[in-house]
Amino acid sequence: MASLREVVIASVDVVDSVLGPLFAGFGLSLTAFLACSFFLCILPRLDAPWCVVDAVVGLYFFTQVFLNYIRCMRTNPGRLPPTHSESNPFPACSFCHASKPPRSHHCHSCGTCVLDMDHHCVWMNNCIGRFNYLFFWRFLFFAWIGCAFVASVAHAVTPPSPSTPDDSMIVTYFVVLPYVLSLCIGLAVLGFWLWHVYLLVSGQTSLDAILRYRMRLKAKPVTWSSMQDNISRVLGPSWSKTLFFPNAVVHREDVRPKGRMTIV
Repeated sequence: MASLREVVIASVDVVDSVLGPLFAGFGLSLTAFLACSFFLCILPRLDAPWCVVDAVVGLYFFTQVFLNYIRCMRTNPGRLPPTHSESNPFPACSFCHASKPPRSHHCHSCGTCVLDMDHHCVWMNNCIGRFNYLFFWRFLFFAWIGCAFVASVAHAVTPPSPSTPDDSMIVTYFVVLPYVLSLCIGLAVLGFWLWHVYLLVSGQTSLDAILRYRMRLKAKPVTWSSMQDNISRVLGPSWSKTLFFPNAVVHREDVRPKGRMTIV
């Protein structure tokens, strides 16, 4: 008879396999709705030359959000092959039998172990691990800034009272609604991004922080040198280039930077 833990894990797997694509599709659709509302309904209400300036800025933000969203979903986070040999120095996973290097964890939704696993994100329908964490971090960064930008522009063009019934409907659904959505989503994503800023500078993953809390362990103190190493491991040596250029990619090596807490 299956244990309660196995039943719970199997139930979560089934739910995630169904909801994962739905959440990811909903997230992309919501982003597309905000982009269409911004360029087709909000921007035309601005006076020149601000309309052109805001169009360029908005195009940059939405490009960053879309590209990092899609690349995070499609990039292999670091799944490990389900094989293990006696000569391998790493322990075998009790679920998929893969050799588990330090800081790799088994994802029950994906059915594999993942290098530097942070968490399984239903909005991405993918695990967040070593090779797609950069895209995830950049997505959060540009998502909250982009939402703040859209909300500020939408607020500026919202009239005190619509001139016609048709204009009232357009304002309600394509100006006010994007304003409210951008404000709420931006605040939520900002809080999540600040959490990942802390994880980035301290050299942890979300699972590291959770396990450290449960085990009452203290992480190593973060020095300026270790903080630079931790940030460089994700953003690379040229932080500004990696952060602001959409096509920038960091090839992460199989190393653990100084100051990073290790939990196997």
